[in-house]
Amino acid sequence: MDIQALLREFIELLKEENRYLIQSISDKRASDELIETVRKKEELLRQILALEPEDVKPYLKELEQIDHWTQRNRALAINNIEFINEIFDAIYSKDTPTQYTKDGTISNKKEGFFNKKA
Repeated sequence: MDIQALLREFIELLKEENRYLIQSISDKRASDELIETVRKKEELLRQILALEPEDVKPYLKELEQIDHWTQRNRALAINNIEFINEIFDAIYSKDTPTQYTKDGTISNKKEGFFNKKA
């Protein structure tokens, strides 16, 4: 597979990942598809990382698209995590003093969309 085709396939997987990130909040099947898409993306990324940097330089447009979709998907995944944390806290753990933050650490901050004071 040529380099440009490899990069374009990776971009398509990023777009697919984006769709599944949006749908996965409300649809278990989308979550399963998201996991499969991430697996495919990781395999393709291994191939891309094996390339020499000078071989990829001519495809600046594709690299910019990869950066754009990666940033977009990361922000969406973080928002999904925060939303799920707030739902969980609102339902199950109102009195629990800690929660996981988006970077995996434990936080004592308990101010979210569902539990802010009016």
